[in-house]
Amino acid sequence: MAAPRKSAQQVAAREKARAKAQELTTRHERLIDLAAEFFEQEQQAEQIRAEARERADTILAKAEQDAEAAAKEAGAKVQQMLDTGESRAAVAARLGLSPAEMKRALEGAGTSSSSEEARTEPTLAATADAVAEQVAAETKAA
Repeated sequence: MAAPRKSAQQVAAREKARAKAQELTTRHERLIDLAAEFFEQEQQAEQIRAEARERADTILAKAEQDAEAAAKEAGAKVQQMLDTGESRAAVAARLGLSPAEMKRALEGAGTSSSSEEARTEPTLAATADAVAEQVAAETKAA
């Protein structure tokens, strides 16, 4: 049998090289497509995280406002208990609060010991006026 010609070998080698190059090019294009999809997915993941952070911040801000309002109401209830004439120590004991917690509750409600004194004086004055009117009414009746 005759040996293949050199030109036939070169043509076969070139076709083999072209096929291999085509295979590498196809693989390279596939890798580029996969890399592009990877970056798209990463960007989408970051966008999802950013939107979730925004929603979480909104929820936390609303929760903080609600918590502050509830703490203010709790402090108002403490003040109402004090307004009944109960001592601070007795109210603190009833609620299981330390003196510092009691002070924070009252400050959270917008009251403090100085405003408590201010509230007590008008309350006593109003009570004194009411008693004076009652005594005057009873004196007239008698």
